[in-house]
Amino acid sequence: MYLVNYSIMNSEKLSKVIDTMRMPLIFLVIIAHLAPFTQPVIKFNISPNDTYVLVSEMFSHHIAKFSVRCYFLVSGFYFFKNYSGELIPFYKKQLKSRFRTIVSPYFIWIIITSIVIFSKNMVFVKLGKPIDEDFGVLMNSGWYHNIWEVPINFPLWYLRDLICMVLISPLIVFYIKYFKGFGIITLAILYLALIEIPIPGLSMTAIFFFSLGAYFSLEKRDMLQLFSKIKITAYVVTLLFLILSLKTNGTDYHEYFLRVFILTGVISTFNLFSFLNGNFKGMNRLTGFSSLSFFIYVAHEIYIIAWLKGFFFNHHLFVDGWERFIAYFIIPILCVAVCVVIYFIMMKVMPKVFVFLLGGRVPNYHRIESTKSPKIFKAG
Repeated sequence: MYLVNYSIMNSEKLSKVIDTMRMPLIFLVIIAHLAPFTQPVIKFNISPNDTYVLVSEMFSHHIAKFSVRCYFLVSGFYFFKNYSGELIPFYKKQLKSRFRTIVSPYFIWIIITSIVIFSKNMVFVKLGKPIDEDFGVLMNSGWYHNIWEVPINFPLWYLRDLICMVLISPLIVFYIKYFKGFGIITLAILYLALIEIPIPGLSMTAIFFFSLGAYFSLEKRDMLQLFSKIKITAYVVTLLFLILSLKTNGTDYHEYFLRVFILTGVISTFNLFSFLNGNFKGMNRLTGFSSLSFFIYVAHEIYIIAWLKGFFFNHHLFVDGWERFIAYFIIPILCVAVCVVIYFIMMKVMPKVFVFLLGGRVPNYHRIESTKSPKIFKAG
């Protein structure tokens, strides 16, 4: 009789894959915020400025979108990972847990951002310098807009939507238990068709990817195994729809191509990290950065990346030409470096308070051993 606990083995493998994804994905989040929100028409030629638009759009407005979608999928998976069938006690426990890890940090960092914006601009007024756009938004847009509709700390829209997913999680349980895989396919169709609920927090992006992650936990399906079966198809479709998305950038059709690209791109991201974890021991160095990556996520938009962009993109050396690429690739590295320095200073000076601000996430830098399948052994 051969004994091996495949469910535990596969769970540990997936956990390591997810853990090693955190820092690379947060780097993509920063890259996403390098380019303006506009969607220019992309010209496929080798002139410096047109090539810069192509590269920056490809990374900031296409590939970087994998990050938050992966986070939603992972959040859905972990939320229901220990669900045993008793919904009410499970829901109460999860509400209590997520209040500490999601709800509290959301409002805390909204408040911190507002205080920093107000304080910075008051100092600038006293120095006779102009106020910035963020101050105008803070003072004139209203509390609902700044806290919920469009968070004053914009990246926190992910946490906002995640709060809503937690609130409707019982509906997700019933939906998946009743409709199973067909239900996920239906949500995928709605997502790809750009059908949205016009309520802030209930984006189809959040609903679909969170439910997809929930499906793997509730139905006890092996995510990595399923993704691996379609990896070649996913890679090909991702590349094809990246090209189509870039060619239609700035048109009415762009978002349709983009969402197919994102869906297969998320699958490809998991397949890529699964391959890297299985073949390169150096991936162990990327584990244990949940606390740091969360801080980078909530803090980088509080003037850090804006000041870096202002310095480099307004400097005469980086305004035009190939030199602009230097700024594009240096800024995210410097942004991460600044955040890391602040993180370790805060963790040294006021660790308990800082951990509270991060939703209880503590430093846990560890090295997980290789997740290659163990040999099956014979009992007795």
